[in-house]
Amino acid sequence: MTLDDIVAKVTDPYDRQARLYPALLCLLPLLALVALLYAPNASALTGVVTIAVSCGGLFLMTNICREMGKRLEDKLYREWGGKPTTQMLRHRNSVIDSVTKGRYHAFLAAKINAIFPDAEQEKSDPAKADEAYQSGARWLLDHTRPEGGKFDLLFRDNVTYGFRRNALGARPLGIVVAIACVLWVLAKAHVLFGAGGKIVDWSVVGQLSPPAIASLAVSGVMLLVWVLFFTKTSLRTCAFSFAETLLRTCDTL
Repeated sequence: MTLDDIVAKVTDPYDRQARLYPALLCLLPLLALVALLYAPNASALTGVVTIAVSCGGLFLMTNICREMGKRLEDKLYREWGGKPTTQMLRHRNSVIDSVTKGRYHAFLAAKINAIFPDAEQEKSDPAKADEAYQSGARWLLDHTRPEGGKFDLLFRDNVTYGFRRNALGARPLGIVVAIACVLWVLAKAHVLFGAGGKIVDWSVVGQLSPPAIASLAVSGVMLLVWVLFFTKTSLRTCAFSFAETLLRTCDTL
């Protein structure tokens, strides 16, 4: 069973891109290591992977990745001061101009059959105001399902956000796997714990085989990706972009 076969088994576009891909990125250094260094003897591993996929392994992977992302999401919302859509609907938030925000408030208030607070009411009871904003955002999410490509841009933003959120949640695992693969390759090549009792034998580095170098390169690149790209800052940018795109649907529904 090839990697393409594994990915093809997840037919839902969101599950595949936002949940499965982050899990596979965690395993990428390990998959590269096995393919590059142990390919001739990997038939047993192929059999194990096939059995795992057949027994729900993919479903488990996507659910673990989603769970890690959702746990992180709740924590980040508290750090950011609330959900992005809630923040952008607040009178005291200036990302959306007051005229446009007033139009969004009127539209959502009519849809959820509730009265949105004015600036003074929001200031006196911010928690109650947030409840109204969150209810409006939930209504939007329920009525902007990607059907017939009408909300294709919103769906793509949602997939991107879900991918980054789940990847950031799985980042500790991805870092551990990448580092473990680097150490394994170096130990196998006797760069670590080499002859003469040396913990590190740099003289052996020049003798590394091309497959070993390629495996180290994959692990090194993924380590940089986990550390430098999948960050709270990049996720926050993506989250607020999705929130703004979602709120703009008030003018098209």
